[in-house]
Amino acid sequence: MRLTSPMSLVMSMSILGISTIQGAAAKCSDGLVNVVFNTGHGGYTKQRWEKIHSASNWLTFNFGLEDKQIPMLGNDNKSVQQAIDVVNGPNPPDFMLTFNEPDNLYGSNPRKVVLHPQEAADLIKPLLHKRGNHTKFIAPVPAFDKLNWLPEFFGNCSCQDSFSAYNVHVYNKTVEEAKIHINASHKRWNDKPLWITEIAPRQDGVCPNPIPWDHSTKFMQEIYAWGQKTEWIHKIFWNSANEINCTDTNVAASFLLDFKNNSTPLLDPFNKLTCS
Repeated sequence: MRLTSPMSLVMSMSILGISTIQGAAAKCSDGLVNVVFNTGHGGYTKQRWEKIHSASNWLTFNFGLEDKQIPMLGNDNKSVQQAIDVVNGPNPPDFMLTFNEPDNLYGSNPRKVVLHPQEAADLIKPLLHKRGNHTKFIAPVPAFDKLNWLPEFFGNCSCQDSFSAYNVHVYNKTVEEAKIHINASHKRWNDKPLWITEIAPRQDGVCPNPIPWDHSTKFMQEIYAWGQKTEWIHKIFWNSANEINCTDTNVAASFLLDFKNNSTPLLDPFNKLTCS
């Protein structure tokens, strides 16, 4: 029996388009790795975005059509009309996020609702009736996904089939807690893919000093690797691309760029994510 030489085998595999580089790094699925730009302190800039090489898309908390941005629907009639014009225009976006945490006015205590389920259902109906034929809509994302805001919204609008993916925000201290949270959301809503449009390791207290960068890095690497393995998680948006007030315990130890646009210890690992 004649043995094929290693070089011949490599050449044959190359012809078939099979990678032959020993130890070639794994790669995250296209579209999985994304970031959130928080408003305030400058928010998104092209210069900041260009430093984040691994991300496919980004979002922020207003409507926009910058390069690689996924627009987010606002909470009033003017925003809905703007969205109708865009999705029926010459360059409709591939995706559009709908209502962001409509069950919780950020910073309110006691909690105030931005849009009640019936209000949100009435508001979005004109957009769903004039949705164009290209843009895929992502379901609203409540701040408190254990409450009944989303089921009531779907019941009021009879529009659950109008959305291409569900959406969840995840702030847990550990990866295991985050997995439990995400799995619970998927168990409740399992007929479509899931987008995680905000995720970061929540801190015990405000303004951690020193910032536990090692823990945040490990959390980030593990959650992306696990997310890829599920196959039903299609996008994960790391929060945050930019530094914001450290009193926000959700993102006090997860920003990629500081106030001066300098890289934090998280940026390089984020840019080198392999999801493996």
